[in-house]
Amino acid sequence: MIYRSLALAATAMLVSTGVFAQSATALSDQDYCYELSNLYRAYARFNQVNVAAAEAMSQCDKGDPKSAITTLSNILAGQKIPLPKQKP
Repeated sequence: MIYRSLALAATAMLVSTGVFAQSATALSDQDYCYELSNLYRAYARFNQVNVAAAEAMSQCDKGDPKSAITTLSNILAGQKIPLPKQKP
């Protein structure tokens, strides 16, 4: 439980310091997928590996970000992890 609290605190700190601040241009699906993957890795560092998340990150690395974004977004949102914004 303490590890989860630490991970959530670290995530909140990253978000508040602007790590996920948007640039003037929209992120590509591939870049957004990488951001979600990095966010999941930061969160999952102290938790059991989620097979669906691991498969989604693999899809992202293989150049198939569409389904990976959906899966990672759902997993992170389910854990109440704030998602970075993706400009349209």
